[in-house]
Amino acid sequence: MIKRVTVCLVSHFLLCTGLFLCIQKPIFLLYNLLKSGKSCPLEELSEIYRHGVALDAATAAYLSAIPLLVLCAHLVFPAYNPRKTLLAYDGFVALLLSLVTMADACLYEFWEFKLDATVFFYLDDPKNAFASVSSAYLLVRALAILLLAAVYYLILSIPVSKTSWEPAGNRKRAALAMPVFLVLAGGALFATMRGLRIWPNTPGRAYYSKTAFYNHAALNPLFNIAYTSGKQEDFSRQFQTLPDEECERICDALFPTSGTAEPVLRTTRPDILVIVLEGFGACFIEELGGMKEVAPNLSRLCKEGVNFAHCYCSSFRTDRGIVSALSGYPGQPTTSIMRYSHKLRSLPGLPKSLKKAGYQTQVLYAGDMTFFNMADYFISAGHDRLVSQDDFPAEQRTAKWGVPDHVAFEWLFQDIQKKHKENDAPWYTTFLTISSHVPFDVPYHRLKDEKLNAFAYTDSCMGDFIDRLQATPAWDNLLVVCTADHGFNHWDITSPDFPHIPFLLLGGAVKQVCRKEQIVCQTDLPATVLGQLQLPHEDFSFSRDVLADTYTAPSAFSTFNNGFNFRDSTGCTVYDNTASRALHGADPEREKKGKAILQKLYKDLSER
Repeated sequence: MIKRVTVCLVSHFLLCTGLFLCIQKPIFLLYNLLKSGKSCPLEELSEIYRHGVALDAATAAYLSAIPLLVLCAHLVFPAYNPRKTLLAYDGFVALLLSLVTMADACLYEFWEFKLDATVFFYLDDPKNAFASVSSAYLLVRALAILLLAAVYYLILSIPVSKTSWEPAGNRKRAALAMPVFLVLAGGALFATMRGLRIWPNTPGRAYYSKTAFYNHAALNPLFNIAYTSGKQEDFSRQFQTLPDEECERICDALFPTSGTAEPVLRTTRPDILVIVLEGFGACFIEELGGMKEVAPNLSRLCKEGVNFAHCYCSSFRTDRGIVSALSGYPGQPTTSIMRYSHKLRSLPGLPKSLKKAGYQTQVLYAGDMTFFNMADYFISAGHDRLVSQDDFPAEQRTAKWGVPDHVAFEWLFQDIQKKHKENDAPWYTTFLTISSHVPFDVPYHRLKDEKLNAFAYTDSCMGDFIDRLQATPAWDNLLVVCTADHGFNHWDITSPDFPHIPFLLLGGAVKQVCRKEQIVCQTDLPATVLGQLQLPHEDFSFSRDVLADTYTAPSAFSTFNNGFNFRDSTGCTVYDNTASRALHGADPEREKKGKAILQKLYKDLSER
């Protein structure tokens, strides 16, 4: 009996490890290499397997813990036949591994980071989480998951099915041997789970390359989900790497809160429109060093207002980016403050500050505001009126995400004309576009590449909107602030160029056209706008008035999945927290500054 339970347990462990090595990794690599056009040389492939096998084995050990207990029960009670229990468990494991394998491979195309616990944030609202893809896409993946689960099950069930579970041998001796088996087998599994090094296994065990894709290919997705699930809530202990005094000293120099602003507006009480363009990285705008053919209108508009030519987004997803733009609050690399309603209420907000100065406030997002707690955030940030896809006729909701941008821009244009005629009070509006987002289903066909064409469509909508608005009296007292929620993964998400986004001040309220060359961050938007209105902004502790005389150390801080990008006049460092090293531009001083901001951010997050 001892022999067969040992063989069964070892077989289960080896088969689980083999599934990761022979099926999960090849699927991830082949799917994403074919989709992205990336390459993976043979020597790099061997490194991926060499550095990833420890976490594959650790995950297999975790998956073998329950079979160990079931087999121990069989030793103590030989009459108990564990076949059905083990086969049912194998079925569960097969379905779990199939789901994780396919989700990891497919989502990487969109997210550019390894599957982790943040996936659960988005699955709170499945309808919107899957809005980026077609029904056919989902159906094909669902069938693939079922087929892969069947393959996994057939493999995993072999040792259980081939074993005879009839009681045999000396039953009393088998029962007495159970503690020895439990200690030895359990100890071996535990050692594999933990790893044999001084410190326990973490996702960083698989990180070896400066190319993020190779690290992600090596990292076991199920291990990463389990590890990050336990790292989400205790923010006060995360990223605390520097003495508090040193952290405060560094951050005080990076985030001045006072000063006299250079006036670039004709008035201190303009009507204000903040347009946040979905995923519109500077890589699409020629005037910002990007492509020539995609966004000619935005490139032209850069020359018609105050152009902050070196602005960098704070994060890599909309839920972080919109909070960064309106609340001046940096995006978090391992969580999203938008999921915590009780914390949202304590955040400052540009519309909240403007309400105190007599502004009427509203937000236009022609999609589903119930997704990812967006409505809760917009209200907490100070918007009195929320306009969503529900405010448009059903026949206008023709895009996967809601109402196409040209329809939303038309609604906004008419709303501005109406507000100008009423002239009751200064007004403020946030407008978040949706069409330049997967699946890029736009009613526009200028460029062959569907991604580029979707951004060209939003650019055409923006250009037409501004041109029409300039011809109306409403333009004269209007400040249009144009930015993006995040960059676009035309570049790798860990690329120093990924965070580069537009930041423009347009409208009749702008005094003169100019191009600002200093480095600024998306989080600086609220303080800079409030500074022009001569309104206080001290509660925006991470936002700086970049037009003030105290802005003497220009820098930008942005995050990606468990990493950060810090840029100043000396260069740019991209630092991976999981690997505990720089992927680009290693520099001790920049690394220290980025770590200080991250430390202060998570301490602040824990206290809200």
